[in-house]
Parts: sequence; C-alpha cells; structure tokens
Amino acid sequence: MKQLGFYNDRIILLFIITIVLIPILTVFSFLFYPSSELWVHLRATLIDDYIFNTIFITFFVSFFTVIIGVSTAWLVVMYSFPGKDIFKWLLVMPIAIPAYISAYIYAGLTEPSGFLFDFLDIHFNLGKELFHLIDIRNIYGSIFILSISLYPYVYLLCYSSFREQSYCALEVGKSLGLNDVESFNRIGLPLARPAIVAGLSLVIMESVAEFGTMDYYGVATFTTGIYRTWFALGDESSALHLASILLSFVFILIIIEKYSRGSRAYYHSSQKNKIPLEVKLYGKRALLACFWCSMIVLLGFIVPIVQLIIWLFSTFDYALKETFLNIIMNSIFIASISAVLIVLISIYSSYKNRIMNDKFTNIALKIFSLGYSIPGVVIAVGIIIFVTSIDNIQTFLFDEPLYFFSGSLVALFIAYLVRFSTLSLNATEAGLSKIKKNIDLTLNTFQLNPAISLSRIHIPMMKTTIVTSLILVFVDIIKELPATLILRPFNFDTLAINVYELALSEQLMYIASPSLMLIIIGLIPVIILINTTIIDKNAKLKT
Repeated sequence: MKQLGFYNDRIILLFIITIVLIPILTVFSFLFYPSSELWVHLRATLIDDYIFNTIFITFFVSFFTVIIGVSTAWLVVMYSFPGKDIFKWLLVMPIAIPAYISAYIYAGLTEPSGFLFDFLDIHFNLGKELFHLIDIRNIYGSIFILSISLYPYVYLLCYSSFREQSYCALEVGKSLGLNDVESFNRIGLPLARPAIVAGLSLVIMESVAEFGTMDYYGVATFTTGIYRTWFALGDESSALHLASILLSFVFILIIIEKYSRGSRAYYHSSQKNKIPLEVKLYGKRALLACFWCSMIVLLGFIVPIVQLIIWLFSTFDYALKETFLNIIMNSIFIASISAVLIVLISIYSSYKNRIMNDKFTNIALKIFSLGYSIPGVVIAVGIIIFVTSIDNIQTFLFDEPLYFFSGSLVALFIAYLVRFSTLSLNATEAGLSKIKKNIDLTLNTFQLNPAISLSRIHIPMMKTTIVTSLILVFVDIIKELPATLILRPFNFDTLAINVYELALSEQLMYIASPSLMLIIIGLIPVIILINTTIIDKNAKLKT
C-alpha cells in the first residue's frame, strides 16, 4: 500500500509539472515552426526594435531602481534626519500601485484634464508650454514609470540587509579611518550584494514582463509585439515566434542570475543584536536626505494617489454603477478561488518534497517555481494554443463546436497557477522548514497517514504562513493584466481589465474608482511586508 501511495504521489506531482510545462513547451516548440510571411516582415522591420527597446528599458530601470532602492535604504537605516521614521514606511508604498496605473496617471497629469496641467495653467499660464514640453508617452516615460514603481523590491531587501549587518564591522571600518562614503562602498555595499541581486532580479523580470505601460505609451517591446501580432494582425504563428524568443531571453537571465550568486558567499558577524548607531545629520546634509526621500515618495506614491482622488470626485457616480460592482465581484471571485487552489497545491507539493526528499520531487518543485519569471503574455499565448487544441479534438469527436476550456475560467486558472505558484510555494516551504523534523519522526512511530499528519499537525502549525500566502497570491491575481486580458471568458471583466479598457478609450478620469480599489487591495501585502521586514527586524535588534 505504501508503494502504491508512493507512485500515486509521483503521478500527481507529474501531472502538476505537466500543467506548468505545457505553456513553456508550447511556446518553445514554435522556435522550429515554419515561418509565415508576416514573420519574415516582422523579423526584417520590427524585431530589432523589440530587442533594443526591451534591453534598453530593462538596463536603465535596473540602474535607477538600484540607485533609488540602495540609497534610500542606507539613509533610513544608518542616519537620523527629519521624517526618517515616516519615510521608512512610505518608501515601501509604491509597490501597492501597479505600474500600468501609474503610467495612466502620469499621462493624465500632463494632459488638459490633469491636476498638474490645470495648476500650472491657472496660476502661471504655463499649461500650453507644459503640454508641448513634456511628452511622457515614450520609452523614457516608460523607464521613469517602472523605476518609481519597482524600486521597493530593492529597497525592502536592502533595508533588511543593512539592518542585519554587523555593528562591529562598521565600527572597525571607522577605527581604520573610513568615512561614511568609504564605509558604504567597502563594507555596507559588498555585504548587501546578495540582497541587491535578489531585488534586481525581481525588477528585471517585472520590467521584461510589463505590458500595460508599454502598450499605452506606444513602446514596441516583446510583450506588446506578441499581443498586437496575435490580436491585431491575427497571426498566432508569428506571435508565438516572438514569445519563444522572449522566453529564451528570460531563461538566459535566470541562468545568469543563478551563476552570478552561486559561487559567492557573504557573511555577517554573529553579533547582530546591537543596533548600529544612527549618525545624526544636520544642516544641508539633513536637508538633502529629507529632500531625496521626499521626492521618491512624492513621485512614486503621493502624486498618483492625489490625482486619483481628484478624479474620483469628478466620477464618483461610476463607482455606484451596478456594472462596477459586478467587476469587483468578478475580481474577488476568480482571485479567491484561484488563490485557494494554488495554495493547496503548493502545500501538497511542499509536504511531499519534505517527506520524500528525492531527486524527482526536488526537480518537480524547481520546475513548479519557474512560472513567476515568465511574462504573463507568454504564459497566456502558450495556454490558449493548448486549450484550443483540446477543444478542437472534442469538436472532432462530438461533431459539434465545443469550447469547454477556451470559453471558460479553466484556462485562466491554469495561467494563474503557472504564473503565481512560486509565491505560494516559497511561503509554504518556508513555513514547513520551521517545523522540526523530529515531529515527522514522532508521527511516523504512530503510523499516521500523511494526509492526516498534514491536516491535523502541519497545517495548524503554519496557519500564519498559509494566510500570508493566500493574501499575496490573491493580490497578485487581482492586479494581473496581460494573462487575464487574453484568457478571460467573454463579458468577464476584472478591475485590472476595467482600468485598461477605460485608459484605452482615453477615459482617464474614470480609472479612479477601479484603480483606488486595486491600490487598497494591494496595500494589504505591503502592510504585511512592512510588519515582517521593518517592525520584526527592529524588535529582534532591540531584544
């Protein structure tokens, strides 16, 4: 019976791996697919733009997010200046605003309906000059939007790293005559390199996968090229050729990231319980630190929120419409069901890896965790080919058109499983790792069924981790745009789709209600991140 259960577990894990691999293998298979006439045209005229723009945006967004994230984290950890205790919270907040929403807001700010345009036009008669001077709908505007939206990934990880760095190491540096800049360059920065690399890898993946900003600003990247080739030009073969190239690029980035940190080790002293002495800043230095943090918070969080609130007052009736309430219910429904199923699958996979601990399960989990690095538009086009193939087979067998998969939420759930299972898997593995192996050995002596052990012992012990995992997956699903846009059933809108369609029809004022709803929902994991990254670290250091 145990042997039978062992094989059953492997079959289930193999089935889960297959679901994850389907879009990846489908997309990769089109690398060797015969070229169409449109693909020949794209390759001759647009492919160079897709490659250049994607690399150009990714490079400069990475550059600016590292500068912003590292500098602000170092300031709020190592120095004391006016507003420092407020900034360490507010600097995290832009992560709650999806990049495409910030893109729509800043586009509206510089147009006649925007607050900035109105203010400068009424008080300084500069509206016309502003309209002609600032053109944000281009590649440089995209870099600006992504930089102010994604830097919190670097900031959060660097904040934790700087807080945990050895007080003694910094003191030894000072005793050797190092000034503040030299201490940062020679001690703080090298010790924080793993955190910087980890945050930067997230920024790179998000930059490569961004669709909404690039689409609205008219920037030709792989994500916009894939969508337009499929849905505007109607050539799925050429779209999948583009998707296969983008997927290859993503996997190259993953390999580079793995090798870049695989052979290096960084150590902190064991004396981490003493809080580093904050250097009190005075005069110009205090003013500059306060100004720098203020500008980042202003651009990344306060300006977008203020503009949305101004628009909300003008379009409040839209929030009361029945259609908008249905959109909210659709978003909550699909995100809740998907999050619960994804977390359950992650718990099962992590637990089986814990008790089996063999090469097969280890490889299965590594494959299972690939999805978060793959752009949503690539996952969507891979899945839509697969599900339509199944529907075509059903149509052939039953002699009538059937759209069981492609016309339902099944395809959407598969996309969410592939895209967001990494978040849940990492959280559940972390929760299980805190449960001592001795508990499993004790349960084995009583010959308890693994399912009973998991449901009665392990899950109650990791309840907080599971709730956190559910929230993180729920929020990311609600904010997901390209996969939902491509795979959603007919007449099924979510908050992200509603924002996208309103912006596409240039009704920017009406995005206020769905955007604020998305931001409020997005603030939930931000509060969790702040509590676990800032409050808990401070508590540990003070004990």
